This record gives sequence, structure tokens and C-alpha cells, in this order.
Amino acid sequence: MKLRLTAGLVLFLSFFLFACVDKIPIKEFSKAKEAIDLALSVKADQFSPEEYKAAADLLMKAHDSLIKDEKLEDSVKNSELAYTKAMDAYNKSAVLYAADSLKKADEAIAAADVVYAEKLSPDLYAQAKELYVQANEKFEGKNYKLTCSLADESCKKAVKAKEESLDNKYQLQVKIDEVHAILSKVEQYDYEVYSAEKYNIAKTRTEDAEKSYNTDALKAGFEAIEAAKINADESYTLTMGGVTSKKLSEAENVVTEAENSNGASVAEEDLAAAKEALNNARSLKSSGNYEESITYSNEAIRLGNNVIEEGKKAGTVAANVKNQNKDADKTVSDADKNKGVKTKGEFVEEDENYYYYKVRSWAKYEDCLSQIAEKYYKNAKAWKGIQKANKSITNPDIIQPGQIIKVPKVRK
Repeated sequence: MKLRLTAGLVLFLSFFLFACVDKIPIKEFSKAKEAIDLALSVKADQFSPEEYKAAADLLMKAHDSLIKDEKLEDSVKNSELAYTKAMDAYNKSAVLYAADSLKKADEAIAAADVVYAEKLSPDLYAQAKELYVQANEKFEGKNYKLTCSLADESCKKAVKAKEESLDNKYQLQVKIDEVHAILSKVEQYDYEVYSAEKYNIAKTRTEDAEKSYNTDALKAGFEAIEAAKINADESYTLTMGGVTSKKLSEAENVVTEAENSNGASVAEEDLAAAKEALNNARSLKSSGNYEESITYSNEAIRLGNNVIEEGKKAGTVAANVKNQNKDADKTVSDADKNKGVKTKGEFVEEDENYYYYKVRSWAKYEDCLSQIAEKYYKNAKAWKGIQKANKSITNPDIIQPGQIIKVPKVRK
């Protein structure tokens, strides 16, 4: 239709140049042609097809009236009618075209919103919405031409915002991976006991986010993963808080038992280390460092059990020492009958063949066979002779405070 009108106008102008007609309605014809072009600019052929077709037909009729029939008055009349119909088509189409432009912009913004352009392409998305607001204002003011221009620009910005958002969809996957990492930690402990509900919500919402990611429903995906993160964090706090409290209680019980055991006096270093580990466990739990707190509780339990075990060993050794002391008492009793026997405190210090040494604590005095050998022989390596003289010492690394040890005298 547009091509036909253009061709008609060319013929009309050609006629104007060469035909011998007294008057040519060039003004009316041009005015009608411009009105038809204006109507076409707002898609009158789509929104007002009857009026647009009537305007085009009348313009052609005006052309034919002048060229074929040489009826000037009919040509002017038809040109004026063509203008009127074209303007009717424009006025009817302009509002519909503007509304359609607004609709397309609105749909484009909605599509951008689905992929969370507000977060993933904030600048373009904000520009699209602002242009859309301006376009609506112009529509209300019946400035339909400017409405279409602003709406079209809004639509373009929204389309670009959507494209940019899809390029940035990996950000959702990063958040999904973060929640999976939290849930993996929770799964290592008894979360069913402490936070089953929170864990299940986090798990379900994470699955929802993954589905949204796969279908590009990114806004729904981000909303799902944010809810999942909140519940995953709460599940972690509840689970780890419960597990840590339970482990800390176990550590406290073991350390208390160690303090009251025979090992407290023979494994002082381990006991001190156990107490220190226990204090660290308490402090870390208070600051929310649950995993480190559990580690220190386990260390306190290990050290406390070592102390208890050493106490049990000490009991066995003590029994052996008791028997040994009976033998020593007998030796002392016999030695008292001899000259030169010296006593100190509650035990014999020496006789003709031996010195008698009462073991002190390792923690304070570092008493051991090599130390005793250094004291009496000025040679720490002579400890083997001392062990040989004391049959009850089966392990040279284990001598107990209060134990009486015979130290052979060197023959001159």
C-alpha cells in the first residue's frame, strides 16, 4: 500500500510538471500524503485498518480524478477527504500504538525481573523502569508520539538487562554451593537430634533454587537460596552448639576424674595440659568456633585419660614398692646392728653396701635413675648398676615418688 501511494505521488508530480492543466492541487495532495505517512508511523494499517485503507484509496482517487478525468474539483475534494481519513486513522491508532508500546516495555521489564535484573543488571534495569515511568506520564498527557519513543527505549534497556542478568547467573550457583558446604558440615554430626526441621527446610529450598537456576527463573532462585541460607545457618548453629556442649561436658567429666585419680601426682604435666585444653574448648564455644572447641575437648579427653591410666600404673608400681620397702626395712633392721649405719628421716640413709635414696617427684625435682647416678657417682650413665641392684625396677623409666632405691657403694 505504501509503495503504491509513493508511486502515485511520483506520477502526480510528473503530471504537474508536464501536463497542461491550469491548476494543480499539489498542496492538498501533499497534505493528504503526509497525513497518511503519519498514520502509518503509528501502525494505522494494523490498529485502524479501515480508516487507513479509506485514506489511501481516496488519495489514489484524487490522483486518478486529476490525471485521467482532469476533474480538478474532484481531485481536491478527494485529497481533503483522504487527509481527514488519514488523521482519523492516526488519532485512533496513536493511542493504541502507544498502549502497545507500553505493554511491550512492561513485558520486557517483567522478563528482566524474572532473571533478577534488579540484582544482576541493576543499572540497565533501573533505566528501563525510569523510562517506563516517563512513558506512562506522557501517555496520560496524550503525547502518544513521545510515549512510543520512551516506551521503545525502555523495552530495549529491559532486553539488555535480561541478557546481562543471564550472563551473571553464575552468582546464584555460587550461593547454592555455599549452602551445600554448610549442610555438608551439619551432616557430619547428629543434626537429626538438634535441628532436623531447619536442616530439611534448607535442603528443600536449596533444591528449589537449583531448579530455578536450570529454568533461568533467577529471582525465584535467589529468593529460595536466601531462605535456604538462613535455615542452613540456624541448623549449623543448633547442631554444632548441641554437639559442642555434649563433648565439652564429656571433657569436663574426664578431667575431673583425672584430677581425683592417682595419676594427678604422677602425670602433672598431662593434667595441666588437659585443663588448658578444656579452658580453650570453653572459650571457643562461647565465641562460636564450634569445630575448634570440639577439637580441644577431644584433646582434653585424651590427656585426661592418659592421666587416669598413669594413675592405674602407679597403683601397680606402688604395690611393688611396698614389697620392696619391706625388704628394705629388713635390710635396714639388719644394718642397724652394724657399725657405721646412718639414718635420715624415716629411712636408712646408708649401710656398708648401699646408699638408700627416697624418690621425689619428677615434675618438681626431675628424679630419675640417671639423676640419682649423677648424684652419687658423678656419672649419669651409671644408672644401669642402680637398676640391677633394685630388682623391683623392671622399667627404668618408671620410678615413683616415695619409692626407696638402693644405690650400690663403690668398693675402694
